[in-house]
Amino acid sequence: MRSSGPPPVFGSIFRPAARLWLLGCVWLLALFGQPGLAASTLAQQIEAIEASHGNAPPEVVARLRPLEAQARALGGDNLRVFLAAWGYAHGMTNQYTVVDAATAELIDLGEREGNAAAMASAFALRATMLQLSGRLNAAYGWVEESLPWVEKTRDEPLRYWVFMTAGNLSLATGHLQEGLRAYAAASRSALAQANPRRGAQAHNALAPIRLALRDIEGARADAQQASRLAEAAGSLPLQLAAKLMESLVEEEAGRDPARDQAQQQARRLAASIDPAVAASAAAVNPASGSTTWLNSQAEVVQELAGLHLSAGNFAAAHGYAERALSLARQEGGDEDAVAVATISSGLARLGLRQTAAGERLVNEGLAMLEKQGRKVRLLEQLNRHADLLEALGDAAGALRQSRRALALEAELVRSDRVSTVLELQRRSSFEQNQRAMDSLKHDNELQASQLQRHRSERQLTLGLAFAMLVVVLLTVALYRRARKANSALQAHNAELAHVGLHDRVTGLPNRRALEQRARELGNERFIGLGIAINRFSRIMGSLGHAAGDDLLCQVAARLRSVVEGAGGRLYRMDGLSFGAIVPALADDAELRGLLDQLLLVMQPVFEVQRQQLAVTLSIGAAEYPRHGAQTSDIAKAIQLAMRQAQGLPGNSAVVFTQGLLDDQQDRLQLEARLSQALERGEFELFYQAQCDLSTRKLSGFEALLRWRSPDGLIPPDRFIPLAEESGLIVPIGRWVLQQACRQARAWHDSGLGKPIVAINISPRQFQHPEFMATVREALDSAGIDPHFIELEITEGAMMDDAESTIAKMAELRALGLHLAIDDFGTGYSSLAYLKRFPINRLKIDRAFVRDLGQDEGGAAIVQAMIQLSHSLGMTVVAEGVEDAAQEACLRGWQCDVMQGFGYARPVPVADATAFMERCSREA
Repeated sequence: MRSSGPPPVFGSIFRPAARLWLLGCVWLLALFGQPGLAASTLAQQIEAIEASHGNAPPEVVARLRPLEAQARALGGDNLRVFLAAWGYAHGMTNQYTVVDAATAELIDLGEREGNAAAMASAFALRATMLQLSGRLNAAYGWVEESLPWVEKTRDEPLRYWVFMTAGNLSLATGHLQEGLRAYAAASRSALAQANPRRGAQAHNALAPIRLALRDIEGARADAQQASRLAEAAGSLPLQLAAKLMESLVEEEAGRDPARDQAQQQARRLAASIDPAVAASAAAVNPASGSTTWLNSQAEVVQELAGLHLSAGNFAAAHGYAERALSLARQEGGDEDAVAVATISSGLARLGLRQTAAGERLVNEGLAMLEKQGRKVRLLEQLNRHADLLEALGDAAGALRQSRRALALEAELVRSDRVSTVLELQRRSSFEQNQRAMDSLKHDNELQASQLQRHRSERQLTLGLAFAMLVVVLLTVALYRRARKANSALQAHNAELAHVGLHDRVTGLPNRRALEQRARELGNERFIGLGIAINRFSRIMGSLGHAAGDDLLCQVAARLRSVVEGAGGRLYRMDGLSFGAIVPALADDAELRGLLDQLLLVMQPVFEVQRQQLAVTLSIGAAEYPRHGAQTSDIAKAIQLAMRQAQGLPGNSAVVFTQGLLDDQQDRLQLEARLSQALERGEFELFYQAQCDLSTRKLSGFEALLRWRSPDGLIPPDRFIPLAEESGLIVPIGRWVLQQACRQARAWHDSGLGKPIVAINISPRQFQHPEFMATVREALDSAGIDPHFIELEITEGAMMDDAESTIAKMAELRALGLHLAIDDFGTGYSSLAYLKRFPINRLKIDRAFVRDLGQDEGGAAIVQAMIQLSHSLGMTVVAEGVEDAAQEACLRGWQCDVMQGFGYARPVPVADATAFMERCSREA
């Protein structure tokens, strides 16, 4: 085995074959490192073969072939080691049919003997082969299947290989958090093995992910730990990788002296590996480190650009992509590297909403890869483009690129299969010719022996008859073997066809199957349904992916019973939506009855992990050809109807009408006007006073956004959801934050008092990467004391990513700001998280306050909220207080602050200032 394998942090830098072969060496080392196999003669023989011929897969296959019978006789882990090495070596020579056979036998071994290591090896081997052919999403699904199995074994070398493979595939498919967890698990396995080399590889992999996730301190700690472990292992290439990573971390942190020191240390290490590097330019070129694990400095920078893209740090990704493009051109103009850097630059521009320039760069890079014939790399980049377009809300563009990627993937699969079959046919033909030559030589020797020894005619006849019998027996054996191979190939093709058309979690047909069914229907009438699960991302954020998959399967089972009862079929479209095709119904009343059944079947609560969950749906329906002449028109109609349903509370279903299309056009026009409203100065802030219930004196104001267009005042509930959906809420929210802080400072300077000013923060604004910088800029420009500014964050925004929210809120509290939960009680929250949120104040939604004095149940809920908040050290604001009875109830329950028409209405800033003056005189 070679000891200078690559650090996984630079996994995407390798050419696919080289990258997977080196990872395979790590895997085989893991297999041979088990205590149970250390003394095994068979394992030692396989290890010696790999150590001597690891760079020549055909030679490995030739030397492993004589060991097959012994491996099968021994069985157990000995057979597992042989099958893993046998399958991997054939995979590196593009003989995927042999790999599939080895994988199937590993699975059979695992199921028959309860061998968890065999199951983990099988799934990880399958994932590695799919990665080699560019099918990254499929590879990611297979490596996910291996994780539960590897958790059942204490075989730390095997665990290390599987977790490193999972980390590489997680990064390749944009799952940064999963990659972070996988590499962290690999580092723990390396520690358990007391293997500093593997520990250095794992920490080198963790550092760039933390850097992309803006965890500078964590990235610095991982880079420094990788350097220490690499030094302990005596690996100069790994030390160089760690120092290069440390220099990039210090550059990102703005610590120039530390960056220069790390670069100087990297130069010394590079010179030790290759003395010619000592005379290089000031910038350390990682390509000089070792010829086996880095290709160019451009690809190192490209790695960081890809990670920042996955993390949604589009500005940083654009900067790294431009650097990578420049370096690729300087370092020899590698067309592959130039193409990938060009695509990354375009994707970053798309993320920054520079649509035209971004699409131009992406198409330019894709054209370069297509011209070079780099089909596997082209498939990877098409999937990256489709994923980003989907994340940015461009469903049509994402679907277009996904179709193109699926076509290319099908072409690669066909090419792999054809090349494998041709190779097997060529080998079979060669073996048959060889046997024929041997038979002819044998006959000649018999004839020569007859002439020389003058044997009798009977002896010659018996010899010829025996030879003919051997030929017949060989022919029969070959025929049976060919039939068995063909049957296995047909079964494998059937399995691939099923996987390509079905969802892995629910077992339902997928989007491709739905599109195929729609084409098969031709001009027949049918009903199309789009079914979305409301608030599913919050459920996942609170309970985890395993519970989410369980809930999806239960929802699918209920929906399937209704859809199939109507003669239709249910499909899984994506992470949180389903589709259905149902034969055309007699009239609209029957259609409404079907929709009511779908909503009704969701009413009983679901039980997941001993928790009861209530699930609601948003359903859109359209009929072909009544609502569209093409199936694409029906798909758009369903989306419009489903989007309308999602705007309604609870369980809802909407059938497409022309009015929905008109409303969509109105929304587009309103969005166009909204995009210019900020520049035209059409926004203004109203302020609603808040009252201290114990003294009934002014305690603060809530800043409320209003749009005064040329056509008049547009209600907030009409334009704010549109701004949130389109992303315009981010610049509008920045303006609101700046204006409210300036007004608070103006009131402080006037001497009328220092009320706390509450500012609503939208979910999209809160989750924006530049949110913290926007808050600091608003506070600094206004010169306001942060203790007099309160940020109101909705309950739903907090629960979308609870762990990230807790960290960000702690950072806001460190600035001195007050934080409040807005509209509490209307979202899918967890008390376990509520006590962890660093909150000053809780705002009870007006829906709970409205019926005080009339609804005993609602009153009990409000009273419980107040007591809970006080026990957690929070103050309470009740919204929507409109009469004296409500105020008396709240005061009796020791609510701290009230807000509503009963005390003051939202008014412009001049009226709010006059209200403060009256309160000052009364005091």
